[in-house]
Amino acid sequence: MTLAIVIALAVGAVLLSPPLVRVADRRAGWPLAGLFVAAAIALGRHLPAILDGEPLTWRVTWARDVLAPGVDVSFALRADALSAFFALLALGIGAIVFLYSAAYLPKRQGNTSFYTIMTAFTLAVLLLVLADDAVVLFIGWELVSIASFLLIARSGSSGEAGAQRTLLLTFIGGLTLLAALAVAATRTGTTSVQGILASPVWAEQPGLTATVAVLVALSAFTKAAQLPFHFWLPEAMAAATPVSAFLHAAAVVKAGVYLLMRFSAIFHDVPVWNWLLIGTGLLTAVVSALFAVQKTDLKKLTAYSTVSHLGWIVATIGVGTPLALSAALVHTLAHALFKSSIFMLIGVVDHEAGTRDTRRLGVLWKAMPFTCTGMVVGALSMAAIPPTFGFLSKEGMLGALYTVEGAGTALLIVAGIGALLTFTYSAKLVFGAFFDPATEHPGRRMEGVHEAPVSLWLPAALPGLLSLPLGLAPMFLDEPMDSIVAATGVGADATVTHLALWHGLNAPFVVSMLVMALGAAGVALRHRLWPALESRFLLPFNGNGLLRALTQGAAATGRFFAQLANSQSPSRHLVWPVCSVIALMLFALLGSPGIDGTALAPRAAGLDNWLDLAPLLIIALSVVGLMRTTHRLTSAVLVGTVGVGITFQMLILGAPDVALTQFLVEALVVVIIMMVLRYQPARFPSVSRRRTARSLVIALLAGLAAFLGVFTLMGRGDRSDLAEWYIANAPEITGGQNIVATIIVEFRALDTLGELSVLGMAAIVIGSVVSSFPRLPFAKGTRPRPFGQSQLNSLPLRMALRLVAPLLLILSVLVFLRGHMDPGGGFVAALIAGTGIMLLYLSRGRDSIVARPSTPYWLTGIGIVTALAAGFLGLIEGSFLAPIHGEILGEHMTTSLIFDGGIYLAVLGMLMAAVNYLGNYDKPGAATTQELPFARDDSGPLGATPGVPEHLCEEAAEAERDAGATEIAAGVATKPTEEPTKARKEQER
Repeated sequence: MTLAIVIALAVGAVLLSPPLVRVADRRAGWPLAGLFVAAAIALGRHLPAILDGEPLTWRVTWARDVLAPGVDVSFALRADALSAFFALLALGIGAIVFLYSAAYLPKRQGNTSFYTIMTAFTLAVLLLVLADDAVVLFIGWELVSIASFLLIARSGSSGEAGAQRTLLLTFIGGLTLLAALAVAATRTGTTSVQGILASPVWAEQPGLTATVAVLVALSAFTKAAQLPFHFWLPEAMAAATPVSAFLHAAAVVKAGVYLLMRFSAIFHDVPVWNWLLIGTGLLTAVVSALFAVQKTDLKKLTAYSTVSHLGWIVATIGVGTPLALSAALVHTLAHALFKSSIFMLIGVVDHEAGTRDTRRLGVLWKAMPFTCTGMVVGALSMAAIPPTFGFLSKEGMLGALYTVEGAGTALLIVAGIGALLTFTYSAKLVFGAFFDPATEHPGRRMEGVHEAPVSLWLPAALPGLLSLPLGLAPMFLDEPMDSIVAATGVGADATVTHLALWHGLNAPFVVSMLVMALGAAGVALRHRLWPALESRFLLPFNGNGLLRALTQGAAATGRFFAQLANSQSPSRHLVWPVCSVIALMLFALLGSPGIDGTALAPRAAGLDNWLDLAPLLIIALSVVGLMRTTHRLTSAVLVGTVGVGITFQMLILGAPDVALTQFLVEALVVVIIMMVLRYQPARFPSVSRRRTARSLVIALLAGLAAFLGVFTLMGRGDRSDLAEWYIANAPEITGGQNIVATIIVEFRALDTLGELSVLGMAAIVIGSVVSSFPRLPFAKGTRPRPFGQSQLNSLPLRMALRLVAPLLLILSVLVFLRGHMDPGGGFVAALIAGTGIMLLYLSRGRDSIVARPSTPYWLTGIGIVTALAAGFLGLIEGSFLAPIHGEILGEHMTTSLIFDGGIYLAVLGMLMAAVNYLGNYDKPGAATTQELPFARDDSGPLGATPGVPEHLCEEAAEAERDAGATEIAAGVATKPTEEPTKARKEQER
């Protein structure tokens, strides 16, 4: 339960942030920091056992039998030594950043959003590093991306572009990680992270291992800001200083490092992994360090220094030995301490001096002695000057790179260049901020600058100051680091960590001495060397240019493919997807062994039932009629008869559920088609012979593909093993005899939930699309007037509805309740109720809506929420959407009935949305353009409508009878002519 408590405290921090800010404003950082300290204590009290190899675990099953029987998806958390290290790092640095924020943030200026997103940021990092399920790991990974985007974007216009680029690049990494995890889960047969890492598949399939290794590495590169994905991190400097401190020290960038460390268990000896990490890491370390030397903005300088140090860590992980992983872990800790401190101290300087540009800052060390001291200690650790902890961590990484067989010396030289640049920008950070006079305004004095309050500079300096005691007494970290390395699965029980200031005269020590000597000489010549490098473009391109070229290329590609369907003709939109589907089907089916008849024993030829010829005849005649007709109304009727033929075939085959559903769908769709046809000309436009021939070829290929699909996959074999299993076991497991319904709402309920969300989206899309239509005229006679002959025509249906409506309601309820045992269910019951809605609309005799404009969305939303609620009830049985069975008054009941109720409401909402928007020409809820103020009651016969003057009724009747009368369409009077107008010709074309 400890891990559940840790996550609960983080969730509590997110929920408490808004009320705490309302009460304490920026000082809400103190209680929030207390929550994270409490979470760290809760986890830390188990640290001795965790380091001894006894991880904490907590698991709640989400869904059962996902990939295969017995393979579950769980909300699984696991804190081994590696996870605990990164979790405590996030909680510790996070608590300090929140204490700092309580003094740094302005009063009453958007602090609610800051604290809410920052606490959610911390929660996302904890989910990521503690996840023991691939699904939870991926969710945590994406939440980290979203939280970082929101924190950068909240800085306003200055952070908008950087936030978008951050989101784009980190989401690219999310896609590669999703691909890697999907392949890993399917090949290993489990979504458990530990199960994936322990699978023998990786040793048996080296090609697969190398592919997944590259995908994981690319994912980590996007988060850890490695070239060429590095440029988002300096742009993230638009965010507030506390965000930068947390993001660079313990959050997003460490997510990439954690991913590499976690998957080193299976990739540490894969050559493509080793050299990809080493090459990318060292290139990033050297190039970014050079960029850092060029910067005069303290924050950007430190941002590029973060990219450089991450390159060091990535390259060291790439070596893959236990010694290298230990060195990477030590530097991860050192970097978190000095980098968070440096960022927060830069914020102190900016807060007090009003600028962080080294060219404008003067000599500040006397005015800000405590801030200066903290910055010096942090910079010494970053520059790897003994006796700081940064010196120990850098020595370890140099030693690990030197051990690479065949390339150790070359790697050490490259690393030495990076170390020299690191020394240089660390010195520039200190001298530019506190000791060198301003260069832009040489005579300018930093008047009024004074030391910040203790509540501001002390939390900022504290992490960096820890570099001194850890550097002087590092031996206490030897055993913990060995335990963390063992938790990675690389060199279990190996004793490799030996932290000390002196390891004798060796190659890394010699490189360090040379770096310090050359660095000191460079500092002495800094007034000539540093300005020469500033504001120079050292490369012909940059990351922003590459991303811009990528997005422009993607946009150009999209425009090219969009041009293929850039027409109002439906055929232009459909021809390419249809051809693609046909090509894929033929490619797959022609290569199938079932085509030549060897894979399956053919069934005996002949008809099982002579009645099968009846639906075949109906469908064939309807299709021929569709090919020949030019009238839209006739084609709508023939489409309906095709559906009736298919319904008949389903009924003959013994599938009454599907047949009833199909028939109701056909009936309702015909009404919706008629609503749409009112906007269309009466006949289809003429088609060229070339287009006819092309359509004929596509139709023949589609028929061939469909025939081969049925023939190969279904037509010559008995029932599948899965179908036999359902028939044999579903009634006993579910207590229901309707196997089709139980498959939909129990065995494959997660699929149905996805389809349900599509229905909800369809309701929204109908409203959005139809609302965007231009108000075109209706075809003559297709839009009833609010009074007149249409009222007389609707009287029989109106009277019949009074009798049929209660029967439909009762039938809908009965079909819904019996769906578990007999033909029925929520979907078909909603269609029956939808039939009543359609009849209600048709009985009105005029354009009308059948419910309030908001009702369809309420029904759809409540339906989806109801289905989700049934899913969460299933957690009682240990799995999301797992049905709970029982008896009420002797009747078998199940929670799948609640799920079915959600389907019922969502389908009903979608149908209402279709009628509201397609059946009413004007905006739903508003009076129609033809509805006069006095024509409110349309229930009576013509001439007897209450409130309607008699002469107006007579005039309306006369207008109805007169074929040459003025046609009122869309509120505009137009006189019909014998020949179509120019506008009508254009519309028909």
